[in-house]
Amino acid sequence: MATQDSQSTEGGWARFGSLEAIRRKDNLAALLFILPNLIVFTAFLFVPVLFAVYLSFAEWQVLTGDLQFVGLDNYRSLIYPLPWENDWAVLSTPTVNLWWWAVSRTMIYTFGVVPVAIAGGLAVALVLDRQIRFKKVFRAAYFLPVMLSGAISAIIWGWILNLNGIVNNILGPVGLAHNWIGDPSTALGVIMLIAIWAGIGFNMIIFLAGLQNIPDELYEAARIDGTNGWQRFRHVTWPNLQNTYFFVIVLAIISSFQVFAIAYALTSGGPYYATTTIVVLIYQEAFQHDSMGLAAAMAMILFAIIFVFSYYQYRTRGNDEVTY
Repeated sequence: MATQDSQSTEGGWARFGSLEAIRRKDNLAALLFILPNLIVFTAFLFVPVLFAVYLSFAEWQVLTGDLQFVGLDNYRSLIYPLPWENDWAVLSTPTVNLWWWAVSRTMIYTFGVVPVAIAGGLAVALVLDRQIRFKKVFRAAYFLPVMLSGAISAIIWGWILNLNGIVNNILGPVGLAHNWIGDPSTALGVIMLIAIWAGIGFNMIIFLAGLQNIPDELYEAARIDGTNGWQRFRHVTWPNLQNTYFFVIVLAIISSFQVFAIAYALTSGGPYYATTTIVVLIYQEAFQHDSMGLAAAMAMILFAIIFVFSYYQYRTRGNDEVTY
C-alpha cells in the first residue's frame, strides 16, 4: 500500500516537474514579490544611512559639490568649546559650537515632558477605563492631539499663546499677560507644554490597551479579600501593566530625544537658542549653515545615544516578552 502511495506521489510530482524545480519557482516568485520593497529599502534607507556614516567623517559643501574626507575632525569639534552658560552673546558667536547647549536643552525637555506625559496618560486611562458617561467622546477628545502633526499643533498653540492670543486676552486684565513664545525663559516651557498635551493622549491609548488585558477575575479576587481602590491598583493593576509602562517609557524617551517639529515650527530654535534641541541643531547645521559633515556627526552621536539607551533597557528587562 505504501509502495502504491509512493508511486502515486512520485507520479503526481512528475506531472508538475521535480520537487527541486518547484522550490526554485517558489523562491523566484517570492523574490519577485519582495524585490520592489528591497529596492526601495536599499535606495532610500540603507544607502543614505551608509552615506551619512561616511559623511560624518567628511565635509561636504552641497552647493559647490566639494566633498573632502576630514577623519575625526567633526567629532572633535563637537567636544570643544562647551557653552553651558545662558550667555546669549556667547551663544550667538558664530564660532561657538552649540552641541552641548542643544544637549542640555534636550535633556531639560526630556526630564520635563516624559514623567508628566506618562503619569497623565496613566491617570486619564484609569479614569476612562471605568464605566462613565460619554467615555468614547472623552477618549476621542484626548486622542485628538495625537492625530495632529507637530507642526500643526505648534501653529495652533502659537495662535493661542501669542501676544494677542486667547491666553493673554484672559490674563491681560489681571496683569499677567506675557510674551510666552518670544521670551527665552518661557519658550522651552511652551514647547514642553505642547508635547505633554499630545503625549498624554498617545500614552492613554497604550495604557488603555494594557488595562483591558488585565483579567477581571484578579479584581474580583482582590475585592473579595477586602482591598480598597489603592490596594487594587498597587497589587493588581501596576504589576500587570509592567510591560505596558516599560514600552511607554522607552518610546517616550526616544521620541523626546528626537523632538523637532514642534520646536522648529513654533520658534525655529529661538528665541536666543532657548529651544534649540539636538535635532533642530542638526537641521540648522545641515540646511542653513551648509555643514553636512558636522550635522552627520551629530546625527551619528544621537543614534548612538538612543541605541545604547534602548539596548540597556531591554537588557535590564531580561528575557521578559513585550507584545502588543
